[in-house]
Amino acid sequence: MTRLFCADASGYSSFWPANAAMLVALLRLRPRFSIPVLLACFGINVGLNQISGLSPDEALLACAMNLLQVLLTAPPVRRFCGARTDLTRLRRQGRFGLIVFAATAIEAAIGVFVERCFLGDPDNVIGDWAQWVMCDALGLMLATPAVLLMMNWLPERRIKRGATMEPMALMTGILLLTVVSFLSPRSFLFFFLYPALVTLAFRTPPIWALSTVLFVSILVSMFTAHNLGPIALMSPDGPLMSQKLLQPFLWTLFLSALPANMMVGEKMRSARRLSLLRAHLEHAATHDPLTGLMTRQPFRLELASRLRSGVGGTLLFIDLDYFKQVNDRLGHQAGDSTLCLFSQRMERCARERGGRAARFGGDEFAMLLPRMPNEAALHHVLCTILETARSPYQLEERTAHLSVSIGVATLDRCDSVDEVIRRADRALYAAKDAGRNGFRLYEDTPPTDPPDPAAEQTRQMAV
Repeated sequence: MTRLFCADASGYSSFWPANAAMLVALLRLRPRFSIPVLLACFGINVGLNQISGLSPDEALLACAMNLLQVLLTAPPVRRFCGARTDLTRLRRQGRFGLIVFAATAIEAAIGVFVERCFLGDPDNVIGDWAQWVMCDALGLMLATPAVLLMMNWLPERRIKRGATMEPMALMTGILLLTVVSFLSPRSFLFFFLYPALVTLAFRTPPIWALSTVLFVSILVSMFTAHNLGPIALMSPDGPLMSQKLLQPFLWTLFLSALPANMMVGEKMRSARRLSLLRAHLEHAATHDPLTGLMTRQPFRLELASRLRSGVGGTLLFIDLDYFKQVNDRLGHQAGDSTLCLFSQRMERCARERGGRAARFGGDEFAMLLPRMPNEAALHHVLCTILETARSPYQLEERTAHLSVSIGVATLDRCDSVDEVIRRADRALYAAKDAGRNGFRLYEDTPPTDPPDPAAEQTRQMAV
């Protein structure tokens, strides 16, 4: 498209973005795919150059120098900027610019030398070299970030219609403004391209801003090459003067949109990092660091919310039977691993039934389940939990076997969190007194107080 529509009568264009296709192929594709792409681009380039009126020697030289530019640019870009980067970070864009200008300067110097020594080009060496550098460097700088973003963005996410309405409207408006302003060369409309691009950069993701700058640059180059628009009107000395005016204009368009878009991107990334940090801190404050389960205080808040809403539910207090013996026989590290495995099982049991699980401390756990339809359903759930807890716990070198005691209290006819917890606690100790490895409902529990903790510890040591 650049060769057919953006080249002037002498066959030259103000910028050459087509090399970005070869550069992105080298950065993103494996050699068995990128090499055929380079060969195909080289062949298409040779054919189009000859159609455009260049001599065979000039056409072959231009194609060879295009290939040399991307071969010089790709390795350092991959090393210092990353093959899959979006080039919208300030440091990456700065490194990319330095690499592009260095590689293009070398490519242009070789090309001018060949033209001067072997093709007999009488043009000024410095001027020819500078124009060559500006053309090829501007093409890579404008096109490569946009093409890379398309490669990164389009395959990985579904485009939501609502999320693209504003960017699409802004892009369409800017492209229409470009067409109208360059078809009316004596108007001042083209000056409004700058605020329009800055607005787009502030309002849209980088892919929209960079793509719009690229498309605007192609349109501007196409109109100017055909002596249309304000830049051609200001260049009475011919195509070379148009190129000298057009290239700075394209640079200013690029530099007006890119910094604003980078700043917006940095703010968005900072906001995401702060949001993730806040979520991490909130999780750390409300969840047990060993097992990952909810801790006591947020569980009490969840329980209070259920009581206020009146939706009902069932509270389970779960205590590991004789867990101290696991620590004594296998060590505390094995005990921690056992707690983690047990917590995963309890969390899975609670999640499958729409409930929440928590660690109250030590080997004491709690589970809040929705209201059961009848007593038979509740008994089935409790038996499932007992069976799940009794399954062997495979550690690194040993196997642990555990059972649990469960105290059950419903949220019906409870006025406070402390009351329902007291009921579940009383039912739990009734289950322990009954021989452990079982469950008791508060409704089936005699109205006795829980045993003294010191007496309970003495009893466990005796057992």
